[in-house]
Amino acid sequence: MSGNAFPEGSVPRGLGAAIWSQLFLRIAGSAGVLVIGGYFVELQDKGLPITSVLVGAVTGLVYLTELLFAPPAGALSDGRGRKRFLLVGPMLAAFAVLLPPLGVLASTLPSMALVVGLLALSRLIEGLGSAASVPATLGFLSEGTDRDPLKRGRQMSFYELTTSGGVAIGAVLGSLLWSALHLFAFVALSILYLVGAAFVLFGVRDAPDVSRHRSRPLDLRRYLTLLSDRRLTLLVPAWIAVNAILGVWVQAQIVFVLAGSTTIAGQRFVGSLHNQEQALSLILFAYVLWFSVCVVAWAFLLGRLPKVPTLLVTLFGSVVASLALIMLNHGGAYVAFVPVVMVGVFLEAGFVPAALAYLADVSEAFVGERGMLMGLYSLVLGLGYLLGNFLGGVAAQIAYFDGLAYLTIAFAAAGMLPLGVLLLARRGSF
Repeated sequence: MSGNAFPEGSVPRGLGAAIWSQLFLRIAGSAGVLVIGGYFVELQDKGLPITSVLVGAVTGLVYLTELLFAPPAGALSDGRGRKRFLLVGPMLAAFAVLLPPLGVLASTLPSMALVVGLLALSRLIEGLGSAASVPATLGFLSEGTDRDPLKRGRQMSFYELTTSGGVAIGAVLGSLLWSALHLFAFVALSILYLVGAAFVLFGVRDAPDVSRHRSRPLDLRRYLTLLSDRRLTLLVPAWIAVNAILGVWVQAQIVFVLAGSTTIAGQRFVGSLHNQEQALSLILFAYVLWFSVCVVAWAFLLGRLPKVPTLLVTLFGSVVASLALIMLNHGGAYVAFVPVVMVGVFLEAGFVPAALAYLADVSEAFVGERGMLMGLYSLVLGLGYLLGNFLGGVAAQIAYFDGLAYLTIAFAAAGMLPLGVLLLARRGSF
């Protein structure tokens, strides 16, 4: 359907409710991986052979179903209406998050097969929920802001704010929930998902059915056409690399490394926060606060800077922060290297806003296929997180905290290469 398919007065309603729903979904999803991290630490303390590779593989499964099903779900939402997809996402997740604690209810020390099976099934179903809701939400916001570019800019900014803010709040909340509620933390997560569903159920009004055409399955040839656009083929690898970096650090893996029972001579951070959930939450809160300040600062800078050079510089921030973290991990003075980490994080914080601005330029050629295009966004997001989760587990198994930092540098280098090609092709003018 075209960007102006809805007649005047028949546009969708409840954009704010859709955004609030996404906020609760992001909070619950982000908190959930940290709750799972705490669950794994407890099982390891009880004697189960939990490894970093297992943590990365299981927690990353959510992105497997998201990257597989988001494109067809987005295409279907173009024809069937967005609300049902907005609603089914949190409902699936609310059910899925209740599966992991069933293992402990079955036995004080459940078998590895039961633990892994329940967690894997839970994560796969959560990913299916994300695949349904994310492309539909972005398509819904686009439809609801037709003929009003200023409103569209505000709503998309609010969406990105809820996405990053929800992940940040969840990163702090997850450890607190596990510390306070233990296994009942999974119930609290389910309630958060249901709150998100309630916003959709009572606050969202989809476009009238009369304005919808037949359900349209994913057109693979058209999808490949989207992917073959040179502006996307050079941006996508860099965006995958950034999401992979997030998959390394903003998941259960970092909790397992910092708060696990393992300690390593010469690496001060490994196991340093074992049984110190409150300290871990304070550290995460400090990071979230600084990152938020940086995002606000970038909002005033991006309009004055060329996009592709900005993408390159911001991605290089991951290298700066990682090198400083390696020095700190090996005994470097906090007063010397923490400011360097802060500079690196400041640079990193500008990548997503700059990439979204660039993608908005590219998307002008695909206005009539919003759901399909937003499915591509989820595909890149899921692939990056899946890659970061799995390789992060391998890196942590080999070199612990240092492994995570060196892997980050490798991802950043892999992302900067296609951006360099894009910069040469565009000569910094796009």
